Amino acid sequence: MATRRQTRGRESDPREIVRWTRRYAQNRTISFLVQWVFILVMVVIIGIAAILTQLAQERGNQAMFTASVTLMIVTIVALAWFSMSRWSGALIFSITNRLYGREGYASYSGGARRDKLPLWLTALGGGLIVYHLVGVLFISFNYMPIHYLQPWSALYMTPYLIVMALYQRLGFWAWLWPLLYGLHALLLLLGLPVRFGHQYELLNIVVPVFGYGFVAILAGHIYSRYALYKLKTLTRGAIPDANGADVDNGSESTEGVGHG
Repeated sequence: MATRRQTRGRESDPREIVRWTRRYAQNRTISFLVQWVFILVMVVIIGIAAILTQLAQERGNQAMFTASVTLMIVTIVALAWFSMSRWSGALIFSITNRLYGREGYASYSGGARRDKLPLWLTALGGGLIVYHLVGVLFISFNYMPIHYLQPWSALYMTPYLIVMALYQRLGFWAWLWPLLYGLHALLLLLGLPVRFGHQYELLNIVVPVFGYGFVAILAGHIYSRYALYKLKTLTRGAIPDANGADVDNGSESTEGVGHG
């Protein structure tokens, strides 16, 4: 009886409800997946354009060289616009809300309202694009071997993702992405067998970026499902009825957390 009473006491503790609400909000990752799908498509196009540029230069095909460089520049501009545009943010928000359905909107800001990223963090995001553009140009003009592209990327992207995780107060999942990405770069530099063959060189950047990102996002999503389950369990047992007793366990629990 005492053990059961202690368990029910923990379930009705408001601090537990707050704790699991925070964990749920910190680990909602569908919006990141939606955003990354859009970005992945553009990154793949840029990578293909870089490979075509290199081939055109080796073969002396000026028309192909001009077309591939133009495609690369146009896609990079589109990526920069998408990363900073309010329209793209509204589109991602709309798709995310549709996918979450009845759960509505939830976010965790650590007590501070943050409607948009500060200028210095936006500049870091723009620098990420410029930095990768420089790497692509180095490869296109044979100043850097293409198999160094992922380590080159990790030099900027790993600390950038860590800064984003800290500033946005994201859950544990957000740390998996930069750590795995940085570790992959180190393994490549050490010559360990984590590389695709030369004919699939593009995959050596696409797979680490999207693959580790997907692993991190999936881990966060699974944990958010568990946090939501815990939250429903806590609120189901913590709301008293008119006579002061707990609501029956079969009653309907609140579906939304932090609806916007």
